[in-house]
Amino acid sequence: MKTTFAFSLFLILTACAGSATKSYILPEGLAGFAKETLLACRFEKQTGGENNTQKSNWYFWRQKQRTETHDERSQQGEIWERNEAGQLFYTRLFYNEHVALEFVPGDLAATGATPSWQQLTSLIDPKTLGKELVFVGKENLDGVLVEYYKGTVNNVETEVDWLPVLQLPARLIKKQPEGSVSLAISDCGNEAKFTVKPITKAQYDNLRHLDYTDLGDLENDPMVQHLEQVMGTQHHE
Repeated sequence: MKTTFAFSLFLILTACAGSATKSYILPEGLAGFAKETLLACRFEKQTGGENNTQKSNWYFWRQKQRTETHDERSQQGEIWERNEAGQLFYTRLFYNEHVALEFVPGDLAATGATPSWQQLTSLIDPKTLGKELVFVGKENLDGVLVEYYKGTVNNVETEVDWLPVLQLPARLIKKQPEGSVSLAISDCGNEAKFTVKPITKAQYDNLRHLDYTDLGDLENDPMVQHLEQVMGTQHHE
């Protein structure tokens, strides 16, 4: 029996989005960045309905061939890496459990969860802009162009406030009947400015490493059972 874990951080935010044409304050210094710049950004993440909104910090780091996230509320993170051949490698981080769950390209293909590199580095797939997500306006905020898009992606009501200079959303909202998930950029710059930092090699090496392909042989492992409860699973013979 093989266990397929549900992806939560990047993939739950796939095709997320922002607000309609409406001014707000962006972090200072965004105009000095470029798409190729190594970025460290902090977002405010909101989940839930109108009467039960939960807020937390959500961090995103982008390098040339690597992205990493860290969700402070769930104490989980994700690492996506691309090799020279264009193959993707995925690691799900569980900080409280001290576990790294690793997926090689074949594992991702088996789960049907292989997003494009553009999607991973931009948090949405830029190809949806002007297509599924219809352009509804733009404005210049302190020298930074913000483009507004709205539509439906994969049957999910979606909006995005897009920053062409960063190739990132300034704000994302994904609306569903059971509630919504949103990200709003609150700061961006050098990773040294944040208290929360990308995982170091020493920290990574000290985690318990689980291979996705070995999960079927570890069904009685208490940690694997715990991770199933944390993430949700689907079982396949």
